[in-house]
Amino acid sequence: MEEEFLLLDAVTGHPVPAGPVIASTCSVPAPMRVQAELHTVQLELVSGVCSGLDELRRQLRLGRSVLAAEAAERGCRLVPMGVLPLGHVGIEALTPAVRYLSMLDNYRGLLDDVCTAGAHVHVGVDGVEAAVKVCNRVRQWLPTLLALFSNSPLCNGRDTGYASWRTVVWSRWPTAGPPPHLEGTHGYRRMIDDLVGGAASVDPGTVYWYVRPSSCWPTVEFRFADVSLTVEEEALLAALCRGLVGTALQEPDETPAAPLGDQYLRAACWRAARDGLVDSRTGTDPVVASAETWHAVDDLVRHVRPALVDFGDEKFVDGMINWLKEHGNGASRQRRIFSVSPDISNVIDYTAISVTDSTVSIL
Repeated sequence: MEEEFLLLDAVTGHPVPAGPVIASTCSVPAPMRVQAELHTVQLELVSGVCSGLDELRRQLRLGRSVLAAEAAERGCRLVPMGVLPLGHVGIEALTPAVRYLSMLDNYRGLLDDVCTAGAHVHVGVDGVEAAVKVCNRVRQWLPTLLALFSNSPLCNGRDTGYASWRTVVWSRWPTAGPPPHLEGTHGYRRMIDDLVGGAASVDPGTVYWYVRPSSCWPTVEFRFADVSLTVEEEALLAALCRGLVGTALQEPDETPAAPLGDQYLRAACWRAARDGLVDSRTGTDPVVASAETWHAVDDLVRHVRPALVDFGDEKFVDGMINWLKEHGNGASRQRRIFSVSPDISNVIDYTAISVTDSTVSIL
């Protein structure tokens, strides 16, 4: 799992360009690692390969605790929010790495306003052919997942009206969004070559589909989600993604994937980003458009339940889903704080990671 965080001033809440410094000096226990991101006000924590949720949760808690302490030493806070709640960064805040400079040359002013923080889950599979099969079969669940893990309703000191404003910002990339239905391994590779060759992407890593065969690892990479407020929510994300992969791989090849048009699926993802779990009257299941959001979530859990049982994740997932039904997802909880007192600093206080809070379970 990869978690991206924002670095915000401890007093003003504005972004602090400390990412490269912290990444170069901070030491997290192996196999975790820390790295700088596209903008200097971001920081990324990467877990090691984990076989179970307990190990993933242990690593993320420890990693968050270490990074929160490092940020505090530099007068800033480590914040798991999908977009900057205050302030703005321009191209001058770009991390001066060779790849990022290449992206600047290609994407130009686009890099001026795409400072976001997401969570990415890699699930191991046996080769590209299996990864392509999984991507085709999980597409239909992307809107439901996006609604569940929305955590960026506030930007520029106000409520945007979206549960995941990060999704809107991220959509500015030419390849961002749900992937098309891929016509096998050769079709996938031909599409990547066309996107890179046509300058829509600098390299395969900048094909920013919400789920994709990884360009670096033998994995399926899910990258639709905002970073979550808690480690437990990140573990839920990982469990559902692994459950979807396990379920997809068990489906017979002759059983067709759900026939979803690309534009229809993109629109369903936009609606999920807008409404999240706030408006239960608006369905986010692209197959049954009238389904309520929580019904769609229940359908998702039911769909992957055999895989959850096989992996030993069933009890944890059920507990977390019940917790979220009672307390709401990150976007709902941020809005609840903001509605009591419309001062963004209160929301930052609520969301910022502390050395002690990062080790506490919510269940």
